[in-house]
Amino acid sequence: MKNRSYMNDRNYFKLLCFRRISLLRMIAVISAFSCSLFVVSASSASPIVNQAGSPMTEQCKADLAKRLNVHADMINVISAKPATWSDTSLGMPQIGGIYAQMMTPGMVVILKCKNSQYVYTTSTKAFRYGGSTDSWAYSLLFTKPVSNEPNLNGDLYQCSLLGTNSVRVASGVSDYYPSNKGMIIIKRRTSRSGHELLYIKADGKGKVTPLYSAFDFGEAAFNDKQDRWTGFVRKSLGDTWCVVVGHIGKDNTDVQLVTLPESVRPVSIAWSGEKVMIITSKDDQNYCFEISPKSGTPVWKEAGVQGFPGMMDYALNKSESLEISQISKNGNWSVEVARVWFTGDRNLLAAINDFILRGNKLLGGRFAYIWGERDDTPAICTVDIATGEVIPFTGGVNGVKPYLYPLRSSPMGLVKGK
Repeated sequence: MKNRSYMNDRNYFKLLCFRRISLLRMIAVISAFSCSLFVVSASSASPIVNQAGSPMTEQCKADLAKRLNVHADMINVISAKPATWSDTSLGMPQIGGIYAQMMTPGMVVILKCKNSQYVYTTSTKAFRYGGSTDSWAYSLLFTKPVSNEPNLNGDLYQCSLLGTNSVRVASGVSDYYPSNKGMIIIKRRTSRSGHELLYIKADGKGKVTPLYSAFDFGEAAFNDKQDRWTGFVRKSLGDTWCVVVGHIGKDNTDVQLVTLPESVRPVSIAWSGEKVMIITSKDDQNYCFEISPKSGTPVWKEAGVQGFPGMMDYALNKSESLEISQISKNGNWSVEVARVWFTGDRNLLAAINDFILRGNKLLGGRFAYIWGERDDTPAICTVDIATGEVIPFTGGVNGVKPYLYPLRSSPMGLVKGK
C-alpha cells in the first residue's frame, strides 16, 4: 500500500509538472502571437515613419517650394522622424483652435533650402507648416482678459511667431514689458488708484517677484546684468512723471527717483551700459535724454535719438541697412521691406499689401516684426530678412509684443515616439 501510494504521488507530480509546462508553452505562444499582431498594427498605422521620400515629405517639399517661390529640386529632406501627437493639431495648436483628442501618428520633417531649415509636422494624411527653425528662437507675448476680474487684469501668454503652442506665463497682468535675457516686467493693477511693478523670468515657472508700488507706471526695463531696473512712474495721483531706478534683491523703498525734463511726456526707456536712456515727446516731436544713475544727483543730458538702444539695429552691415516703409499707390496702403545699399540701390524683400504700418522691431537681425492695421483690424506679421518670406500671425488676440526668447517647447522637441 505504501509503494502504491508513493507511485500515485509520483505520477500525480509528473502530471502536475506536465500541465505546468504545457501552460507555460501556451502562454509563450499566445505572447508571441500578440506581439506579432502589435507589430503589424503599428506598422500599418504609420506607414510613413522614417521614410524621407514618402508622399507626405514630398507634399511638404512642394508646399515649401511654393512659399519660397523656388523649384522643389532646391529643397532637401534633412530628417523625417516619427512622432505620435496627442491630438490632431499635430504638435502646433493655434490659439483658440479646437482639435480631436486622439493619438495621431506622424512625423517631424526638417527641410533645407539654401542656408535655411524649415519644420513641418505631419499625420499620415495632413501636414502643418512650422516656419524656419531659426524663428523658434523668438516668440510673442500677449494678454487675454479674465472674466469677472475686479481690477481688469488678464493672463499673460507666450506663443510662436505663427501663433501656435501658446502657454500661460503669468496671471494678474494689466501690461507688460519684455526685457533682456528672458526677463519680463509686469504691471498689475491693485486698485482704482494703485499699481504694482513685478518681474518674472521666462524659465521661472511662474514665480513673480515684486519691484515697486505706485499710482501708475509706464514702460520699464532691466539692464544687461539683470541686477538693476528702471521705469517711468507716477508716485501719486496728480504727481508728474519720474524715472525710478532700483536694484534687484533690495528693499523696494530703496530706489532713486529722477524727475523728467520739463514739459515732456514719457515714450520709451532702456539701459545703455550704466546709463538710463529715455525717449520723450513734446509738441509731436521726439527727444532723447540720458542720465548716469550712479552719480549723486543725476542730471538729464540730451542725446541723439539714433543712439537709443535698438535704433541702430537696422544697419545690417557696413554696406547695407534695412528699410521698412509705408507705401501708398493708387489709394492703397502697403508696407515694403527692403535692403538698401550705401549707394542708394534698393533690393525689395517683401511687400505686405493692404497694411497700415504702426511700428516694427528687429528680432536678432534675422526677422523683422511688423505691426499695424488691416481692414481696421490689428494685424501682425514677421518678415524673414534672409529669404523675404512673410509669416502672418493668425492668433486673433490683442496686445501682442515680440519677445527675444524661445518657447519652452517646439515641434522639433515634441517627438514622442521614435
